[in-house]
Amino acid sequence: MLLEYFMAMLVIMGLTTTFDKHTSRITSHMQHFALATELSNLIPEEYEPQFDNSSEREIIAALGTTARMHCRVRNLGDRAVSWIRQRDLHILTIGIMTYTNDQRFLARHIDNSDEWVLKVVSVQPRDAGVYECQVSTEPKISLAYKLMVVTSKAQILANRELFIQSGSDINLTCIAPQAPGPYTHMLWYKDTELVSDSTRGGIRVISEQQIKTSNLVISRVLNTDSGNYTCSADNSNSDSVFVHIIKSEQHAAMQHELGIRLEAGGPSLWLLLGLLLLLQHMPHRPLRQLAFV
Repeated sequence: MLLEYFMAMLVIMGLTTTFDKHTSRITSHMQHFALATELSNLIPEEYEPQFDNSSEREIIAALGTTARMHCRVRNLGDRAVSWIRQRDLHILTIGIMTYTNDQRFLARHIDNSDEWVLKVVSVQPRDAGVYECQVSTEPKISLAYKLMVVTSKAQILANRELFIQSGSDINLTCIAPQAPGPYTHMLWYKDTELVSDSTRGGIRVISEQQIKTSNLVISRVLNTDSGNYTCSADNSNSDSVFVHIIKSEQHAAMQHELGIRLEAGGPSLWLLLGLLLLLQHMPHRPLRQLAFV
């Protein structure tokens, strides 16, 4: 009897030890699971795609210019970035591919960078609205951008063609009163080259960004200074004038030729006035019957 009792105690103790081991293992697994869950909650903040909100999200573009919306996504991984027009939920681009018949919409991306750009060429009034930069996570995440289209044009305060005598000065003034924003950066170009103090000596560019005005002065012009001069302002259409540099003898010759033309045209003017008076006194005679000898 005692032996049976002793054996029973051994069995119970063995089962208890085994149970304690299983319990310990279960507890350990639960602790590991809790730790894994806690770590998994931290992973999205460090490794999941996230938007960089430092980009400008309200874009102002002048009619006919090019607008660019910059979307920066960190930790993109193998996800895709798309641009979507919000008003009709039309997918414009996926990655660097365009998915619209309107080829004015283009996606731009530099390899190994986190920036995805939607480029809208020759902006039209209908392009104004909200656009979304969307990342193909689950669920998807997106960031909204607002495009505003304005009508703004730089204006050079001069005739479209100017004749400047060699050795004198060019003085051009450009204004952009309708340019959006409190400050406007303005640049001058000769043909396709940027005009600056380093182009050659005797050049001054004085710009007032707050009042949106720029003045270009070129002293003692040469024949090489002839060309198309363009004023370009931020978010505005540019304006151009063509400058002809003429020699002093050409200038005198032009004035002389103009005087000859005026003098030669004098009798013709009097003849025309005489014919008009004659017609007034012949109201009943058809005009087609008049002949000039």
